[in-house]
Amino acid sequence: MTPREELENLANLQQGITPQSRGRKFEEWLNRLLEKEGMAPRTSFRPAGEEVDGSFVHEGRFYLLEAKWWKEKVPASAVYQFKGKVDGKLVGTIGVFISMSEYGPDAVDALRVGKDLNVVLFDRDDVFAAAVDGFSEVLRHKLRLAAELGEVFVPYVATTPPTPPTPPTNQTLTVVTEGQRDELFIRGIAQNLANRGIRTRDLEVIHSQGVMGLANVAVAAAEAGRHVLIFVDFEGDPLDIPDDLLYVEGRAEGVIVGPWSANWTGLPSRREAKKLRPDEIFTRATEINIELLQKKDGQFGRLVRILSA
Repeated sequence: MTPREELENLANLQQGITPQSRGRKFEEWLNRLLEKEGMAPRTSFRPAGEEVDGSFVHEGRFYLLEAKWWKEKVPASAVYQFKGKVDGKLVGTIGVFISMSEYGPDAVDALRVGKDLNVVLFDRDDVFAAAVDGFSEVLRHKLRLAAELGEVFVPYVATTPPTPPTPPTNQTLTVVTEGQRDELFIRGIAQNLANRGIRTRDLEVIHSQGVMGLANVAVAAAEAGRHVLIFVDFEGDPLDIPDDLLYVEGRAEGVIVGPWSANWTGLPSRREAKKLRPDEIFTRATEINIELLQKKDGQFGRLVRILSA
């Protein structure tokens, strides 16, 4: 059985695996993967009253490792706790934090605003990529972006060249969003267009896990040869749009920044829109009057033009 097949069994709770036992079995799987790559993994140890999931060696350098597979999203407090452990070790020590259950709101952005960058983050997709391409390969990409951009989280997929579609179809559009809400809305708009007989581009959506990482993730994707659109819900003054997003606009097909959840869903405020369930976000997007909104809102019209094949 391949490492990816083993990981899929864990994800799908196959072979008698329970949610309670999955975390331990995931650590065992990760240890085997690192061992196979000659990274000398060391599992859980307790220095001076604290617990660390493990450590490993990569290209002659030691790293601390913490891996979580929880039912709930990993909160900022858990990431910061790990960073505190790394801070207390030898100067230059780098930590690798893995969450198979996503990161909670603001968890990644909270780490981005820290003074010292000494932790890089992996998510579920990164780990599945590591099961195929190798952990050291995924880590190498992340370390390079951390060094070049000062970025703690860039999804591995954003740093690799896009796979040509077979057979050839529309030019794939990579949409970088802050998180799931933005993705569901833009996929709903694409479905709305398709329902009206308007041909749309194939979409690949990458989450930046926070507004502060949008520009860096988009830059990585553009440099990998992808056609990139940034799409984010933003309710502030247009003059307050972060400078890095304006900089990226020259390297992307578009940067659509605005309060879509308030202006395009038909709800009175962004606060009300944030109460929508995921399925409601998608449904509302599929029911928008495309033609009417295009005439009323230039940003929406631009989005439709970019999505259309």
